[in-house]
Amino acid sequence: MTQICLVFQVHQPYRLRNFHFFEIGAHHPKFDEKKNVSLLRQVAKNSYLPMNTLLQHLMEQHGDRIKISLAISGTVLDQMETYMPETLKSFQSLVATGNVELLGQPYGGSLSAIKSFNAFEEEVIAHKKRVWALFKKRPVTFFNTGLIYLDDLGNRISEMGFKATVVGGNAMNGIKNPNALYDGNTSKPLKLFLRNASLSDDIALRFSQTNWCEWPLTSEKYMGWLEALPSEDSLVTLVMDYATFGEKHGPDTGIFDFIACLLKGLAIKGEFRLTIPKEVLQSEKVRSKLSIPGPVAWSGTPNGLSAWTGNDLQEEAIERLYAVENDLRTLKDSALLKDWEYLKSADHFLFMEGNNGYNPYGGPYDAFLRYMNVLSDFEVKIQTLYKAKHPIKKNNNAKRQKVT
Repeated sequence: MTQICLVFQVHQPYRLRNFHFFEIGAHHPKFDEKKNVSLLRQVAKNSYLPMNTLLQHLMEQHGDRIKISLAISGTVLDQMETYMPETLKSFQSLVATGNVELLGQPYGGSLSAIKSFNAFEEEVIAHKKRVWALFKKRPVTFFNTGLIYLDDLGNRISEMGFKATVVGGNAMNGIKNPNALYDGNTSKPLKLFLRNASLSDDIALRFSQTNWCEWPLTSEKYMGWLEALPSEDSLVTLVMDYATFGEKHGPDTGIFDFIACLLKGLAIKGEFRLTIPKEVLQSEKVRSKLSIPGPVAWSGTPNGLSAWTGNDLQEEAIERLYAVENDLRTLKDSALLKDWEYLKSADHFLFMEGNNGYNPYGGPYDAFLRYMNVLSDFEVKIQTLYKAKHPIKKNNNAKRQKVT
């Protein structure tokens, strides 16, 4: 029997206001509330709400034969709670079925795993607390930003109590088959679920591309691909954005009918089992140990960080962002720490990359200028508060200079 793990990422960053250079130091609002509300309402209407309804209906029909995993970021939970509590309630209702595993992650989808372990640990703990407060669940499987992973990071993840993590799967260090469970090269046990990039992207990226040689993709065709996998391929991990359904591929493409038919087919077919990572850990045998000394990400290709750190604009922004960490820890200002959390979302740096396919600000340099103006204002506020709390003391013992 082949186990199928469906993992969906649910994430929205806080988009930045059009912050001008001349506003630096005036401490105007950093985030575009109107745009954030508008985009959340759009994706909730087109994707989150109809997908939640569809899945819950399928779970009512097929019971525990329909199971999925969700990686829901802290920033999208914050936005839903503030702007669309009905959407949050919809996710809570879905999780309450008992057929959903919630995964742990950095709170706002940051790059702290490769920049600051202290920040990374705090973000993961904060996300755990948020998940418990809203869903009464404790994550045991980890989902890092962009699926970034390497052996050193695996040690940190396992030390924080996670039993498994999801990793970019194809073309890694000679591992040509992602369809198995692996042991991480870590001091404490950590299992690796490798994303099948090809089968995931057939849905996430190519489903509505009319020039694709496999278009139109039907559930029967996709099931045929799964059935054609070698018998030793005992675990297929499919990872995609939840907004794939209804937002990236609109309802008119047939995406909802496709996923409904696919899940029904997988639930009925005896040779497949839709499952979740924590159940796989109890039943699946490990194929081998996998060492990943250098970072890989979503697609599993080498140099996996290039989407976020591939140009000088991104590097400068990231270095400036994490340079304020020590002062922030000294100040312990909750409002500043919250802003820092939202500014750490990796999406801001992805928008500075030239080929990401979507940019709410126009282009990479526009994204960079907007971000750096906001960050400069943020730095000024930190410096002002720091000086107020740590004034330079006058040396009263200094001898006065004799005037002749």
